[in-house]
Amino acid sequence: MFEVLGGMWISGCVKTAAELNIADLLAESPKTISLLAKETQSDEKALYRIMRALSSVGIFKELENKIFEMNDLAAALQTDVPGTVKDFVLANMGEHFLGFGELTRTVKEGKVPFEYVYGMNLWEYYKQYPKLAANFGRGMTGLSNMELQGIIENYDFKPYKTIVDIGGGNGVMMHRILNSAPESSGIVFDEAHVIEKTVELIPENLKNRCLTATGSFFDKVPAGADLYTMKWIIHDWNDDECIRILKVCYEAMPKGSKLLIIDAVIPDDSRNQPHLAKLLDIVMMACLTGRERSLDEFIQLIEQAGLRFNRLIDIGTQSKSIVECEKI
Repeated sequence: MFEVLGGMWISGCVKTAAELNIADLLAESPKTISLLAKETQSDEKALYRIMRALSSVGIFKELENKIFEMNDLAAALQTDVPGTVKDFVLANMGEHFLGFGELTRTVKEGKVPFEYVYGMNLWEYYKQYPKLAANFGRGMTGLSNMELQGIIENYDFKPYKTIVDIGGGNGVMMHRILNSAPESSGIVFDEAHVIEKTVELIPENLKNRCLTATGSFFDKVPAGADLYTMKWIIHDWNDDECIRILKVCYEAMPKGSKLLIIDAVIPDDSRNQPHLAKLLDIVMMACLTGRERSLDEFIQLIEQAGLRFNRLIDIGTQSKSIVECEKI
């Protein structure tokens, strides 16, 4: 049980390392704790205790004479590198953190802990605090970068002339898709305040093939595309909300068009077995009305929206799979 609680204690140390940019400072070469303390304007003894604890669980490595160096796990705390989890750590240990202490509210009262703590839902909160929203967006991009290669390697986008990414955010996934499918064009669809930044981030070589569109996926999405994608969208919402979103997609899709739901999928036969999706589900419980789902649960949503489930595609990570469905 101490080891379980230790996960929370270490998370606090990870947050400190992220806030102080320790991984960035060690990216080039090892440094003494005294130099790290100087560069971060920190108390040397206190910082050493943090770094000692992190090194004890394999995050950074302590050498002789209180010298610390980077390792593979610590590298994930660097700023603006592919696969970084730094911003996701800061969001989870920042504004999300209090919700994990109020999970009983969900179990007993059906309340979303985040809403209980802050008096508003997550999306309203981020509209009120745009700097935290920007950090959360970077966190999602960091996680996305870890998985995009698996998506591209395991799904052939070339047959589709027009592709729409629903809730596509900054457009990173669409950029990767279009680079893998040189004859395709794409539309990144999201709310107007998101798309303002998305437009600026379209690479020069894709400007003639990557467009943007604004709106709410609860009301309307661009119609007539050959393929629609939604990555980490469905898990944010409860079943009724998901069916509403999927029905909007159904209305926009021509017959034969496909929809890819890219989300974590809890294995149906995983009783008593560890799986990342089971833990991500607790993040959903703490912060939103949504949840992670099993394949059977996805199929139920898909069929209630009038779509047909085609197949489940493994992309090599427990945090995401591709659920392919089609309008027939």
